[in-house]
Amino acid sequence: MTQTSAGAHGLSPAPARTTPRLPGIRVMAHPRRRDQAEALLARLHGDDRALVLDPDPEGPPSPLRTAAAAWAGPYGEAGHRLVLQDDVVPAKNFLDLVAEAVRSRPDDPIAFYSNWNHWNGSAVRLAALSGAGWARAVPDEYAPSLAVVLPTALAADFADHARRLLAHGTPPDDEALSAFLRERGRALFIAVPNLVEHRGGDSLVGNDVQGPRFSPCFADDAAGGRTGSSTLGALDFYPHFFKGHVYGIVPAGPDGRHTKTYWDESVRTTGVDPVLVREAARCEPTPAALLRDLVGAGLHIHHATAAWTAAVLYGITLERLPAPTGAGARVPDPAIRARAVETIPLGGLAQVVGLPLLHRVMQPLRGLTEEGLRAGAELAAATRG
Repeated sequence: MTQTSAGAHGLSPAPARTTPRLPGIRVMAHPRRRDQAEALLARLHGDDRALVLDPDPEGPPSPLRTAAAAWAGPYGEAGHRLVLQDDVVPAKNFLDLVAEAVRSRPDDPIAFYSNWNHWNGSAVRLAALSGAGWARAVPDEYAPSLAVVLPTALAADFADHARRLLAHGTPPDDEALSAFLRERGRALFIAVPNLVEHRGGDSLVGNDVQGPRFSPCFADDAAGGRTGSSTLGALDFYPHFFKGHVYGIVPAGPDGRHTKTYWDESVRTTGVDPVLVREAARCEPTPAALLRDLVGAGLHIHHATAAWTAAVLYGITLERLPAPTGAGARVPDPAIRARAVETIPLGGLAQVVGLPLLHRVMQPLRGLTEEGLRAGAELAAATRG
């Protein structure tokens, strides 16, 4: 081990004929988290692994400073570089799963985490619910950079790009990586289920205001479930449940940009009348009873209704997904699907309600989410029919 203080569904690519070398591994950290970073590094194996500390720890907090050093060479014989931030928990058999992912997509940037209440969290959750093993990241959201692997040529290019950016300021590393990939026309693919979880704890760059930042579907929370090889590609609508409010994410032009609006405006792009979404819970006794149970258990009616609406939008989106090409029917793994179902309300409400209450009411909340998924699928099918 070395150490440095320098700063639309389709088939995945066919697996390579030979097993790739394990990526070079860098754990990037601020010195205040050195012990935590060293503990993470100790869990990983391989000859090419190192701890990379912030080269200017007394300066303004800037993960990009450390990222520039972590992505830089030399690379030796490794064909890829894996960079992990110090506050992640890797899944069981993490490096074996990373090697498998690299073998499946040897030329692509790959992320192994997504935030459960951000746009790419929705993409990952939709992939998990539909049986896909990959989600194409929404290109104009920040790149989920807690655990990313890049081919070494791309890693060197990004290291140079990051150093140029640092000469003029200190943008966040996740936004810098996203812009870098967009400028080069490179799509980022996110492994489903995610292979690392965010630990939580104090943020060094002020992200605590975002509340709990967990994965929408972490492998270890899905009982080791596995997905197929298909990829959830770019969609014309993504449901987005954030801080108790429900939105839709839709393309805003030919340049890959997207816009976020309240759901009752954006859902019209799917052909579903928002009035029907509002009425769905009142038309059948089961969701209405579940809503009453949740309110009786202490969940505000606004938050319970928002959870229902989000689930309906997920159901609409899933029903509208194109069939996979050449891969047969999609069948989601039950354990992976179950975790993705749970995190629809957890990700959307944790910041405003708190996880203790949500965990207490998880049984009716899970039932309400399942009912919403079913109702949304029926609305989309009726519209299409």
